[in-house]
Amino acid sequence: MNRLQHFLRAKTQFNLHSPFVYGLYTEVLFSRAEGCPRGRYEGALWRLERHYGVVAVCSDGEARLSCSDGEFLVLDHPHRREASWQAVVADARWQATLDFFDYGIAVANPHLSKQHFILR
Repeated sequence: MNRLQHFLRAKTQFNLHSPFVYGLYTEVLFSRAEGCPRGRYEGALWRLERHYGVVAVCSDGEARLSCSDGEFLVLDHPHRREASWQAVVADARWQATLDFFDYGIAVANPHLSKQHFILR
């Protein structure tokens, strides 16, 4: 999928019907915070670490965080590794997957139902 196709299919917070994903989107990922790194992947990772008070374990464009809300997998440029991203989306361990084109987030939380979100 290219950036234009992603943009045309992507939704905003107004189309999110999952309370958990809506809160993650509005209160964590797109909150205004001082000192946030400029890159999208780095910024998302920094916001998750700061919000949940945990440090990510990083390796080669992939980071994992574990907290009380479950486990998070953050991937840098998931569409450059389309096959591995689609494997994460299809994997039953990850209940919610969020595709922001420049980065992707997978959430393992047994209280969520399996859903894939394409977001701006």
